[in-house]
Amino acid sequence: MRAVSGHAEAVPSPAATLIVTRQGACGPEFLLLKRSAAARFMPNAFVFPGGAVDAADGTELAYASCAGLDDGTASQVLGVPRQGLSYFIAALRETFEECGLLYAYVRGDSLAGGEEAAALRAEASGASLPAQCTSRGWRLAVDRLIYFAHWITPRTLARRFDTRFFLAQAPDGQQAALTSNEMQELVWLGAREALQRHAREELLLVLPTKAMLEEMAPFDRVAALLRHAGAARLIRAVMPED
Repeated sequence: MRAVSGHAEAVPSPAATLIVTRQGACGPEFLLLKRSAAARFMPNAFVFPGGAVDAADGTELAYASCAGLDDGTASQVLGVPRQGLSYFIAALRETFEECGLLYAYVRGDSLAGGEEAAALRAEASGASLPAQCTSRGWRLAVDRLIYFAHWITPRTLARRFDTRFFLAQAPDGQQAALTSNEMQELVWLGAREALQRHAREELLLVLPTKAMLEEMAPFDRVAALLRHAGAARLIRAVMPED
């Protein structure tokens, strides 16, 4: 393990992020959440919903709650030997926990609507999202997620993440809203507008968020963006050096 500034190099923790998009008047809009000023990691930055992969995301119960994707296939998509499906689950769980959007099939291939999402948010059982869905006969819609990018935070940082980014269209009939004090603001912005506001120092974007918005900026329709993301493409891990 290499020493950095007199300290052992931190091992990056697995993490997952979901880029949520919807069609706006001027093109695709993206859901951005502003992190708290007191956050230990990226304070005040506008980011896509996401966070660390928890141990519960990689259990048999969690895997059994998923629709259209098993661990073997998910691991092959991400290029990992096993537990790839835990990243997909973490992305959906974090999105639900941070902004209330629920990617779950409630009837056949019909995604949950506003009432179902609200009911699940109101449930104070303390159970995991997969367990909550399983108890209702719902299935996590992991098959709606498109693997989009892979970023690893620099070796020089004390707290590091190995993050897989996914892309998905926002569920119809649901409204995103802040559901925890971890975030202090929620906005829907087109990629160009977000980048322009960042350039004017009105909105803070960290490098991975900025780079992905730049990649998505040329698209004027969500459908075209999803086709681009879903096409065969090589995704390499990016690890900037500070």
